[in-house]
Amino acid sequence: MNDSLDDIPAFADLAADPEIAPLLAFEPVARKVKRPDGWTAELQRELIARLAATGTLQQAVWQMGKHATGAEALYKVASARGFRLSWDAALIIGRRRNGLDAAPPFAGSVPGITRRARLTASSALGGPLPGQIRNERGEWEDEESIQRRVAEARDSITNKLLRARRLYLQEICDSPGKRAAFEILTKLPIDWDKAKRLEAQPDEPYHRGHMRKPDMLLTAENGWMGDVAHGPDKKAELRQAVDEYRAEHGQEPVDWDADEEDE
Repeated sequence: MNDSLDDIPAFADLAADPEIAPLLAFEPVARKVKRPDGWTAELQRELIARLAATGTLQQAVWQMGKHATGAEALYKVASARGFRLSWDAALIIGRRRNGLDAAPPFAGSVPGITRRARLTASSALGGPLPGQIRNERGEWEDEESIQRRVAEARDSITNKLLRARRLYLQEICDSPGKRAAFEILTKLPIDWDKAKRLEAQPDEPYHRGHMRKPDMLLTAENGWMGDVAHGPDKKAELRQAVDEYRAEHGQEPVDWDADEEDE
């Protein structure tokens, strides 16, 4: 895998790869709300190409400067069948190219391979293949895949916690008293200029969000995690304000569920 920004291949080079190019012929997932930083058709195809090049979702979105949660939400859209099939095939190619498993080279048509293909093989034999264990759904799956999904879920939760914290820091960035209290209680390095712009803080590359730590307790107490904690829900209030503004100007309300990854 590529760990240096200088080593990240260009999308055009990946798209010219004879094994990757067929994967990009899917129908892009339609977005109800189009945003400059959203998952455009071009970005959807780039994601598939980078999945085929890296073999992991986390590495693919890192190369694009995007979040795994947004890509996963796109995968779950009901109309995304072609996108899902290309995604599944791309992961098989990427894992084989990077030595992440012992799967044979991908030789099927595109689309046509799903994530459950390896589970179907074990079911046909009436038991697990070598190295497989039961996952949370009672199905046979290799332990490495389970651990990878657990790690991806942990990263997704961490990213959501840190995004909520950014919103709280932006809220208090103009209050000297609240800024001082936050720094004293959390002992974290806060760049308040970045906080005002909702940018990542210096500790974010290695900070693991923990609901027992002061920074996340303060974030939840002040309403920026209203969907998972008691008290006011600042996000819900902002969404309602946006929808009311759009209604006043004759625009449709935002489909917040479909576009959660673009917040």
